[in-house]
Amino acid sequence: MQHSFIQLDDLCDEILIHIFKKLYNVEVLYSLMGVNQRLNRIVHDRIFTRDLCLLECLPDNKTSSPLSDPILDRFCSEILPEIGHRIKTLYLERTSMERILHATNYPNLNNLSLCHIDSEVAKSLFDGKNSLTHIFNNQISSLFISFNDVKDSLPMRTIYSIIFAKILTIFTNLRCLKFNPSSSYRDAVLFYLIRDTAISSTLLELHVGVVEMRDCLDMLDGRFDQLRILHVTVYGIYPWFFDIEHGRNLLPNLRIFSLCCKKITDFDKSIVSVVRRMLNLEELHLNIIVECNGRLIDGDTLMKDIILYMPRLYKFTFNICSTIKHCDQTNFALNQHIDKTSEYFHNNEIITCIDHFQENGYSQCHIYSYPYKWKVYNNITNNFRGGLFTSVTEVSLYDERPFEDEFFLRIAQSFPFMKELTIKNLKAQNKKQLVKSNNDNQMLSIIEYPNLTRLDLAYTHHDYVELFLFDRKRALPNHLHLRVDYQSLEKVTYNFTRYTRPNNCAKLAALYFYPVDQIGEHIKKYFSHTCIRCTDDFVLRK
Repeated sequence: MQHSFIQLDDLCDEILIHIFKKLYNVEVLYSLMGVNQRLNRIVHDRIFTRDLCLLECLPDNKTSSPLSDPILDRFCSEILPEIGHRIKTLYLERTSMERILHATNYPNLNNLSLCHIDSEVAKSLFDGKNSLTHIFNNQISSLFISFNDVKDSLPMRTIYSIIFAKILTIFTNLRCLKFNPSSSYRDAVLFYLIRDTAISSTLLELHVGVVEMRDCLDMLDGRFDQLRILHVTVYGIYPWFFDIEHGRNLLPNLRIFSLCCKKITDFDKSIVSVVRRMLNLEELHLNIIVECNGRLIDGDTLMKDIILYMPRLYKFTFNICSTIKHCDQTNFALNQHIDKTSEYFHNNEIITCIDHFQENGYSQCHIYSYPYKWKVYNNITNNFRGGLFTSVTEVSLYDERPFEDEFFLRIAQSFPFMKELTIKNLKAQNKKQLVKSNNDNQMLSIIEYPNLTRLDLAYTHHDYVELFLFDRKRALPNHLHLRVDYQSLEKVTYNFTRYTRPNNCAKLAALYFYPVDQIGEHIKKYFSHTCIRCTDDFVLRK
């Protein structure tokens, strides 16, 4: 038995391939190419050479960084010249992009992903004269581009809009374009600026963020008449007057349409009239907030105004929050009525909830398909029914009634991967005294937020500030960023003299409040291990 050690080379090809597939292709090629003839043959297989991500993946598997210089040197001098003809997909980042693309020929390169590109680099790359784009302009059928998350004082939307138009002009065989998916209102595309140049007869799939709803409608006026798949995020919240000319062109080729919009003021003109033009739509995904004048949007509205006009629709997911002012409404909708309208959707579980906010004079109806597929769940009230929402990372809570411990426990259990939490509630807790007098009561479960990185308590009653900082049943992770109202913070810390242990104050990586001139030595001493910043930085660092 002492001589029975199994070497890597003793394993059959099938087992070796199965093992290597657990690694990143860049690791396989860098570590094994050239070791011996057999391993060389295996790693030359299309499994490891067809798709190549030349970025170093970080431990969280969600972010990446440039390859180290030694690894990049070997790839450019030895590995890429040997396998360049096999590569169909490349994932690159700004610092090494030109060097890699110049390292060898890529005759079969069809899919290109450019990650974290500077705007200046992008303008140079897509100016129509760059040798790289000239080489690949007829080859690339799929392009993904994301820009550096630069917190510039000026919006970048004009520059990005021009780059968007140039891409459509340069890449003559482009079928799929995913343009800056992590954009925001500051750097979304202003389509009306480029409507005369942003035209493509080959594009079949488009993912883009735009500033206003009219930008979305402009894209659907015939400029992309071959489009099959369209994912649009509308970041602007300002209403505008719809042009009656919109909506006359049919969209028979569109099969999948996804729309995310923060604010719509006319559901019929901006949604219903547009969707009805998509005669052969098979999938529809709506994530929208609507200000209504007549009645709230429920299952009855969706069935009669949309679904009946789309006979080929087989998948409909939605997250619709509609609001109506009490002065615009004669009868309040009831939860029982809203629940009944969801009976139209036989193949989906539909969750509905209606809230009446008497102090602010409006009602809100939230209706969504379950399982929930979006990353953000906003304006959760005490009427929240619970469930499991594994896709959600951002949560906001709002109500005119106080939030008690049972509610926070339900939130923590429903959103296990929550990273950002915002609470807006000006009502003091009813059960606060009971909780304080029985702080060690074992009947109260410990409420954990294992993934929370950002907590916003700037617009809430100080009871909730005290709850998250000093309640022993509240388990917060380390390195938390907290935004809070200064007066609330002063109150719950007894003017920064409260040193009861244990508490969550020591877990704060950064503390944000306003005004800046309140940041004195007594605060710095109390939060001795915390970086203290102005509240504006909290928004910029998101």
